[in-house]
Amino acid sequence: MDDSRTPLPPAPLPPADEVEAPIDPTAAMYGTPANRSRRSFLGFGAAGAVATGGALWGLNRSGVPIESAIDAAVPAIVDDVVADALPEPFEPDPALAGRTLVVVELSGGNDGLSTVVPRDAGVLYDRRPNLHIPDEELLDYTDDYGLNPGMAALVGRPMATLLGVGTTNMPDGSHFEMERRWWAGKSSGGDLPGTGFFGRICDQLAGEQPVTGLAVGSGANPSLQADKAVTMGLSDPGSAWFLSTEDPWINAFTKGMEALADGQVGMPPILAARQGLSDTLAFADTLRQIDTEGIRDRYPETHLGWQFGLTAELIEQKAGLRVIHITHGGFDTHSDQRGTHEYLMMEYADALGAFLDDLSDRGHAADTLVATTSEFGRRVPENRGGTDHGAAGMVMLAGPVVPGIHGEAPSLTNLDDDNLVATVDFEQYYATLAEKWFGIPSTEVLASGANPLDGILA
Repeated sequence: MDDSRTPLPPAPLPPADEVEAPIDPTAAMYGTPANRSRRSFLGFGAAGAVATGGALWGLNRSGVPIESAIDAAVPAIVDDVVADALPEPFEPDPALAGRTLVVVELSGGNDGLSTVVPRDAGVLYDRRPNLHIPDEELLDYTDDYGLNPGMAALVGRPMATLLGVGTTNMPDGSHFEMERRWWAGKSSGGDLPGTGFFGRICDQLAGEQPVTGLAVGSGANPSLQADKAVTMGLSDPGSAWFLSTEDPWINAFTKGMEALADGQVGMPPILAARQGLSDTLAFADTLRQIDTEGIRDRYPETHLGWQFGLTAELIEQKAGLRVIHITHGGFDTHSDQRGTHEYLMMEYADALGAFLDDLSDRGHAADTLVATTSEFGRRVPENRGGTDHGAAGMVMLAGPVVPGIHGEAPSLTNLDDDNLVATVDFEQYYATLAEKWFGIPSTEVLASGANPLDGILA
């Protein structure tokens, strides 16, 4: 390639009133509802990327993911458009104000039949001759079900299992499609909402706190896509060194950001960017208080252990977070399922067990609920040492729950193309988290207004 050519001069900028709003990068996934505000700012995510050295990947107050500290450092032109009127959020119950939901996404499609395993299931011995876990190897749970041998750290703990969870309307075997449905909170697919289910939860609970929803150990998770609340992804809390270093230049730069956030600098009116910057600085200050040595002492030395440990630290800091999202991947077990899955469940049980102990020691056990999701379960028959993408699965909840088995177990013989048929639509599960845990009517966060399930949460 010839690099000696003289570059063309930059094209002139169009008038400000002709500049289009930034394109929502998630529109291809979720679509863009006509009634959603198109006012887009780079303020919040920018501040996150800059203030913590690129560790924070945010969804700003307009719900637009921010993935570049460079882009974020330049204020965007704010559309001169009046946001469409939104319904007033319900008034949260003050008695529930201290509650936190920790969502653990078992990414890849967790095999429920190898997690909480039915006893005396002769059909599984027949259909899974190399994969089914014999009854004598199962750990104690209930008379009819045993736990995977890797879950020793959860034996005797307050854990509820909801069976047969999936979509009762056109299940799909695609990871991408079912993740989109779970993230968006619409089990039937089709025209998905422009926000994530947990993002809508955060919209209902957002107040004066800098950040309402957080994905730890990853980028901004689509399930936390919000319309008004500030939600973000945190990859490494150690990057908060940016605000605690003694370097004079960095300290001066930080003070400049703080002045901008307070509106002390003579710049064009970018109030939304200032608010976002202020939010990020406040949250980054919380990160400086995290006891990383304590996490190493109390939690397994795994990525999942670190995520749970960081979650406990953030809850202890009382930063106002209401939803914290954790991802535990590797569940697409097409081969070597028996060993792989048992190891994954051991990682989960060890990290969750340490988390529950930590919450109890800190006095947060009664106000923290842990709930799993997974895009689908696995098919009943084994296939070359593993299992294929399925339909119905199961979810687990820990904390203030009614321990034991809930829901109707799907038939192991009346299958749909070797798939378990869902007996509980996952929107009912989501409605339960919204109404029974946060006191949010399901109609506020689910278009279907699905009915919650009784008797699962204590």
